[in-house]
Amino acid sequence: DEADFTDSDIEVLPTKKPKSTSTKDLSLITPAMGRRSRIVNTSKPEDAALIQQSTKAGPEYYDSDAEDLPGPVKGVSKPELYRNVQWGSAATCDQGYEDSVPHSQLVPGRWERQPDGTLLDQKFKLLVKFVDTDGHKKVYTNPPPKDWNDQAAISALNKRIAQQWRRGSNFRFRPVVTTYSQTERAWILENLGDDGRPKQSQSQFVEDFNERFMGKVVAGELRGYRTCSSLTKELERFKPQYKAGVVPVPAARRAKK
Repeated sequence: DEADFTDSDIEVLPTKKPKSTSTKDLSLITPAMGRRSRIVNTSKPEDAALIQQSTKAGPEYYDSDAEDLPGPVKGVSKPELYRNVQWGSAATCDQGYEDSVPHSQLVPGRWERQPDGTLLDQKFKLLVKFVDTDGHKKVYTNPPPKDWNDQAAISALNKRIAQQWRRGSNFRFRPVVTTYSQTERAWILENLGDDGRPKQSQSQFVEDFNERFMGKVVAGELRGYRTCSSLTKELERFKPQYKAGVVPVPAARRAKK
């Protein structure tokens, strides 16, 4: 297991303890876009062009081109996966201190696609700053992976950063689950066979569904990426209706009629 990452590199005591904030309304970000949609393919000319137009995190975070510091990174179980860098002025509590944007999970690759089509340098996400529940300014520096496409390194960083937010602030992971609309369920029914299973392979079924609905507003809500697990649970939940060739109507909705 990873070491305890909740001791920040820098801590500044408050002059006055702030009022506590309820955790009910605060949550760590669940991306509106699916993981696959956020991954940038640097071999594609259009993505390569976007990278050239995008803003890179500069040496105020750490100098990407500088040689690593001697010795392994401390506080991680697999230091060989990470660079031991010298952090810059952004990793301080100096004047101009601003809280970081609450963590949304890193994806493989240095760049992440945003809902508006722009790209974000994920180097920004490695520096975590916020005022904790006791009013202390916290600064956490998370080591950059030697290979941004190394899933093991990315997964460990996501766990590490989420733990920092979870233990030091009022933010919590609260996945936003959007109920399937009748329009989506009608599409599902049209793409099932008589046995209630997808006409195509499960992976093709998931891909086709997201191609049809992801990023579109349906029943007044923006639709994100539906995982294979989500669609499978939908089919299992309403298996009798789908197998009978009927678009499912949840009990709560039937009761209102």
